[in-house]
Amino acid sequence: MSKSAEKAIDEANRRAAALEANRIPNIHPADELSAVREEIKILEKREAELRDWLLAAPSASLRGDTYTANITPGVRETLDRKALTEAYGAAAIAPFVKSTPFKTVKLVEN
Repeated sequence: MSKSAEKAIDEANRRAAALEANRIPNIHPADELSAVREEIKILEKREAELRDWLLAAPSASLRGDTYTANITPGVRETLDRKALTEAYGAAAIAPFVKSTPFKTVKLVEN
């Protein structure tokens, strides 16, 4: 076996061990994924509440014991792909469209 193959196998084993160490015992990964997603929803809700509080707070209230919140305004520009296609045609914008493959794990309750 080549050194690179051994290294890849060692890395895969290390990742598997790390995942197993963080796993909730006696629960199927699909069920654990559902639980983790629920925790994330709770944390994201709390994050939004804290963010809203900080955005509304006077600047003197942005300094905590460990962290200081810096509010930085910005503008995000986006392109309307549908409008571009209608205006210039699909063939004209095709060379500039980047496709990225992905997989989605959708949980369906039994």
